[in-house]
Amino acid sequence: MQDIKLPKNIPIFPLPGVLLLPGGILPLHIFEQRYLDMFRDALAGDRIIGMIQPELKQAHLSNPPVFLTGCAGEISHNEDTSDGRMLVTLRGLCRFETVQELNNSLSYRTSEVNYLPSGNIFIDKTENSKRQRLLNAASLYFSLFEENAQLEPILEAGMSELVTALSMHCPFSSLEKQSLLEAPDMNNRVDRLIELLEQSALDGWQSSDQTIN
Repeated sequence: MQDIKLPKNIPIFPLPGVLLLPGGILPLHIFEQRYLDMFRDALAGDRIIGMIQPELKQAHLSNPPVFLTGCAGEISHNEDTSDGRMLVTLRGLCRFETVQELNNSLSYRTSEVNYLPSGNIFIDKTENSKRQRLLNAASLYFSLFEENAQLEPILEAGMSELVTALSMHCPFSSLEKQSLLEAPDMNNRVDRLIELLEQSALDGWQSSDQTIN
């Protein structure tokens, strides 16, 4: 699964609208004291942080309920700023399912987790055709933001890298991002991603038409 042994109990960072997938790179700006504590403790230990989304209706609470599925990441870079903040980069390692949240005396939350398959292995014999469908959907989607959008920078990426980058960085809703994280394998994830890209493009065109009229 990966070269390092993942701990059974991990700190969790509930952050709405943020998706980390195995193989993905996530930059973070840490300024709240409890999360500064969490990252500094992780740096002194196994460097593992569990990214997870809070449930939307209660995301405003100090310790909101969270979804069961998240993704463990390893701190690959960290930098302290002169005003006490921290700039961090997480490298996605493995999805997890929460077993139970743990009671502790720490300023941040921790959970016992079970690790899940990454969902990043593409085993469909129609990979080439799905790749083309994905690129077509991405082209339609990005044309909403930039006329004649150029996709050359991502054309050479492997399928899993392409799906991971688009899933993490497109501004989908929290629930849509959660559905991508919870996809059990790459076949399901790419189908879901294509659906989201095409639907977003359609919604954008319809909204534009209404504005013009």
